[in-house]
Amino acid sequence: MTPERGRVLVVDDDRTNRMMVTYRLEINGIHAEAAESGHQALGIMRTETFDIVLLDILMPQMDGYTTLELMKSDPALRDTPVVMISQLDDMDSVVRCLELGAEDYLPKPLNSLLLMARINGILLRKRLMDMEEDCDTHLGVLIEALNSENDAFDPEPLRSIAGRDDRLGECARAVQRIIPAVSRRSHP
Repeated sequence: MTPERGRVLVVDDDRTNRMMVTYRLEINGIHAEAAESGHQALGIMRTETFDIVLLDILMPQMDGYTTLELMKSDPALRDTPVVMISQLDDMDSVVRCLELGAEDYLPKPLNSLLLMARINGILLRKRLMDMEEDCDTHLGVLIEALNSENDAFDPEPLRSIAGRDDRLGECARAVQRIIPAVSRRSHP
């Protein structure tokens, strides 16, 4: 089995559709969970984190539009990309979904290749954003170390960064060497 490449919540009231999409994702190394309604999906999303939500539009009780609106109004859920799926084949539905904040819209029946291309694109974009955020956090630690007064320098936050095998790690190791040397020169 391939390692997990992401987590997707499949929301569709049709059991067969849920099973087919979940299976397709799982064989491609993506962890998939399923919900049969918007209410159930919102409950699951409040306890688990997902990289993407595949959300059917036509469902009883709470349709996909309402579920999407509730997700986008919830600060804990609003940043989760949503791909709407539907048998509705009209431009108004596509536009409405995108205006409500959906990342994409795929028609049913789902084309497996198109589904995986869209999922992989969103997962790649998420990984890149996570890497950028991680890099920004580590750069902040490096800047704090460089701006610290010699006596206030704490090498501990740099240890995890210095263990990296990339340019950030190289920079952290240089800071670890330079600051103590500067401190010794300023306090003979």
